[in-house]
Amino acid sequence: MLSIGVSLQSMALQVNSMRIAVGQLWQETNTFNRNPTTLIDFENWDVAHGPEILASFGETGEIGGFVSESRSWNADIEFAGLARYVCWPWGAVNDDTWQHIQTDFAERLQSVGKVDAVFLALHGAMAAGNELDITGTLLQQVRATVGPNVPIVGSLDLHANITHRMLANADVLCGYHACPHLDSVETGARASRALNWLLESRENRPATYWKKLPMITAAENHDTFTGPPAALYRKLEQLEAQDDVLSAGLYMAMPWFDGPKLGWVVYLTVKKRNARYEQAVAELAEECWNIKETMDDVSRLKPAEVVERALAAGGYPVVIGDGADATNSGSPGDNTTLLQEFLRQESIPHGALTFLIDPEAVAIAHQMGEGGSFHANVGAAFSPEYSEPVSLRGTVEKLLQVDFILDGHIGSNMAIRMGRGAVIKSGDVSVLLAEKSGPGSTPRLYETAGLDPREFGIVVAKSPAGFRAEYGDFAHEILLVDSPGCAASNFQRLNFLNINRPIWPLDNLSDISSVKWCESGWL
Repeated sequence: MLSIGVSLQSMALQVNSMRIAVGQLWQETNTFNRNPTTLIDFENWDVAHGPEILASFGETGEIGGFVSESRSWNADIEFAGLARYVCWPWGAVNDDTWQHIQTDFAERLQSVGKVDAVFLALHGAMAAGNELDITGTLLQQVRATVGPNVPIVGSLDLHANITHRMLANADVLCGYHACPHLDSVETGARASRALNWLLESRENRPATYWKKLPMITAAENHDTFTGPPAALYRKLEQLEAQDDVLSAGLYMAMPWFDGPKLGWVVYLTVKKRNARYEQAVAELAEECWNIKETMDDVSRLKPAEVVERALAAGGYPVVIGDGADATNSGSPGDNTTLLQEFLRQESIPHGALTFLIDPEAVAIAHQMGEGGSFHANVGAAFSPEYSEPVSLRGTVEKLLQVDFILDGHIGSNMAIRMGRGAVIKSGDVSVLLAEKSGPGSTPRLYETAGLDPREFGIVVAKSPAGFRAEYGDFAHEILLVDSPGCAASNFQRLNFLNINRPIWPLDNLSDISSVKWCESGWL
């Protein structure tokens, strides 16, 4: 058993006055995207420090939920801002950037002085070239600075890859309960309520139970509202409704994260150790294992087949979910496979709508100007191993800045900045080009460019599941495509080097009792 602190009775709290350090480090890393995440990428999404964090982001996502809930406490709270680093899912963080972030957090935490608690808004599946557990490393660094008696609470995406280092250095971790991720604000609020108990309680630190499962599963079925895991997440909510439970989590893991001990985790933090909670975790873990085949039962069509099916649908729009090139999953968003199929068609009633991340093509469009002729090779700039550039001829319909506010899957009151953009019309096909990656799951992306997805015959959403939150309300039909890409759910196509084996479905694994690398226990 690993102990991470002493009794909260030793904490000298001023009930009506306390200081809480607040920081954020959020990026979902797709380690199969060979393009590194740099400091410039974070700066594009606004790096913030000190009071600026609360001033600019105090009503955004997890931080917004945490701050709002904490202000309802019967206490005078001072929020001490540390640092905020956020950027859209992409490749591994380069080592210089990771070192810069580490140093910045360390210096900021030293400069704010004594604090009564720390809240960190994190993702949980974030890696650098020389560090495959950034989240755990940051929590460990903060713990070493504040000492064993200061509570640390973190929020996580439900696709976090939970590590022992995370568990050992955070008192409570609160993960999303929703996929599509519509509960970032509520997750921050849950973290605040857990921290409130930690600060007010005169009992010992809580107990955490967890169990790791040797499995990764297709993201298309990670829907917690109507998908195979929905019933399990309702059980988490029932557990959290119990007075003794501070946080219940089921982390389905970011499957395109080639790191040690990748796999699902069932997690439960309670106010006092009790064998019945250990049993609850074991039972939930067994239920997770029992649905693994159902989780991977996904119907995907080859690119030519999915376009043929869409054209024969008899209604519109038909929305095609391209999970393999999902920008929300860290893929570059530059795959041309579906665009090639659209351009081959003699006609597409009501037209087809897609987007590509291609800064060079955007630059050419801006040189031509609105109304000008466009002819350039587009796509495959970041991931040429998965598709080839396409010769696109057409007209520059619109030039714009692809900026909007995201309220929905992944973001709440979140400013999106995808750089310059251009709409190219080529026959029945409309292509939105953008310089930088962003949410491929939301109609807001197209609407920002003056394109209404409801009016098109076929619309591409570069997302495996989250797009259903907004497109599901008006799509005539939703289809999934089996295209190549670094976020493909056919995991056998990917070259995993750092994960522990055996793991399902890469290995023929029917009994988890013999898997030695999987951890479970309590803290």
